[in-house]
Amino acid sequence: MPGKLFVGTSGFAYKEWKPEFYPADVKPADMLSFYSRRFNSVEINNTFYRMPTEKVLAQWAEQTP
Repeated sequence: MPGKLFVGTSGFAYKEWKPEFYPADVKPADMLSFYSRRFNSVEINNTFYRMPTEKVLAQWAEQTP
């Protein structure tokens, strides 16, 4: 049965992933864009703490395919 596989991680903004995953010079504001070119899914778990603002949601949408 064919299907689509989604692969990702829980979150994307981890400075500890430099330089193994992210380039050493990547800016925090560019992490999601870089991540989204390599994975087709990411878990955004900050809603446990608070809902993202409309501005943040719009920024995420602009940075991803």
